[in-house]
Amino acid sequence: MKTDRDIELGVVGVAHGLRGEVTVHLHNPASELPAPGMKVRLAMPTGDVRTIKVVDARWAGKGRIVAFAGLTDRTAAEALKGARVIVRRSDLPKPAEGEFYYDDLPGMPVHLPDGTEVGTVRSAFRGATDILVLDVGGREVLVPCVAGYVESVGPEVVVILPLALEEPE
Repeated sequence: MKTDRDIELGVVGVAHGLRGEVTVHLHNPASELPAPGMKVRLAMPTGDVRTIKVVDARWAGKGRIVAFAGLTDRTAAEALKGARVIVRRSDLPKPAEGEFYYDDLPGMPVHLPDGTEVGTVRSAFRGATDILVLDVGGREVLVPCVAGYVESVGPEVVVILPLALEEPE
């Protein structure tokens, strides 16, 4: 893992209900974070930053509904609108087997199954599936993270199959 760093999970939207809960619009809509018990930092649009504990989190139609410690009414929740929800990388749970954090990938070497290094990961994003953006000899290559193109995404290296490097016809 790279050095510890800040990771932005999403942005606080509107207040939800009357008990101090907020909607958080996550950058990764499939994420289960922030989870109850986590401490997060809220970077307010004013520049103020406050550390706060997540006491409850659940899904709703418009995003993740989160209750923070000490927020007990709608007025307090409304004051958080626009805050960026930030965690330290070291505070995130270890990814399950076969899973990864997008933020861990940039700069990771990309190899073929025989060990030949062919490039590095520039970034990753979610489309219909996870998409890896690779730098292969100065050329940007988009590779869907699915069987037939990617063999593995490990903690130290991404292994792609040769088909991933072929130009589309």
